[in-house]
Amino acid sequence: MEHPAPSKSRSFPPDRIIDAAHFHRRKVGEIEVIILTQESAGLLTFYLDGQPVAKVIQGEAIRIYLSPGRYRFGIIPSSHVVLSSLWETNADVAKNAPRFYRIFHSGGRNSGWGASFEIAPVKNAQLQ
Repeated sequence: MEHPAPSKSRSFPPDRIIDAAHFHRRKVGEIEVIILTQESAGLLTFYLDGQPVAKVIQGEAIRIYLSPGRYRFGIIPSSHVVLSSLWETNADVAKNAPRFYRIFHSGGRNSGWGASFEIAPVKNAQLQ
């Protein structure tokens, strides 16, 4: 599977930002984290520590800025037509940790909880 580089992803429309707090670097030391939407059947909502941040579609990249630490990233279809649960994963944000994450369709195979979409870290080498 090819992993699109952030430069090949579509720019993110500001009208789908729910909480803009992390979309701009506010402090020295914050780390840029890029979340790529590789597969989507429609609008998905990205969560940070249990709070909705933005709605994304396939091919888009979210760039957020976080202080080093542990976070919870989550993803769920925005439409309640699709029966799916929120998929969450721990994200350790540090200078030596992965800074790229991908959203992909899993059909619930990996989660065991019925999540249709998942989010996981991607090594930088896979993006080239």
